[in-house]
Formats: sequence, structure tokens, C-alpha cells
Amino acid sequence: MVVESVKLADDRSGDLIVRLYEPHGDRAAARLRTSFPLASAAEVDLLERPAGELPVDSGAVDLTLRPFQIRSLRLSKGVAH
Repeated sequence: MVVESVKLADDRSGDLIVRLYEPHGDRAAARLRTSFPLASAAEVDLLERPAGELPVDSGAVDLTLRPFQIRSLRLSKGVAH
């Protein structure tokens, strides 16, 4: 799994948009962790419209990708403890 890009959301909310893809023609599984507390994660389309919430477990998101699949995620920052 490759992280292709990381950018701020277009709506200026402070959320991050992360685009990932699977480059080898295989299924892939990974756990995405952030350096900041993660409040929520959602899959979004290329226009950053919501396409479904993703479960956040211990501040990380578990992902699976099909061969050559591209996914875009919206990550919302939480409050540090």
C-alpha cells in the first residue's frame, strides 16, 4: 500500500485527506496511524464527499485494498489526552 498524497481538506476544516493505492496487483492490508489523536475517519470520493465512516481503533484505521485500488480518506483530529 502506498500513500500517494496528504493534503488539507478543501473545506478548511483542518481535516486531512489521504489518498492511498495498491500498486502491485495484489490484495493489501494495513493499519494507518497518525502522529495526532484521531477522532474519526471516513472514506471520501475525489470531490471529498463522504462515502462511509471507517472504524477508528486505538487511534488507527485498518484498511484493505483490492489489486490496484485507490482509496481516499478524510481524517479528523481529536483532542490530545
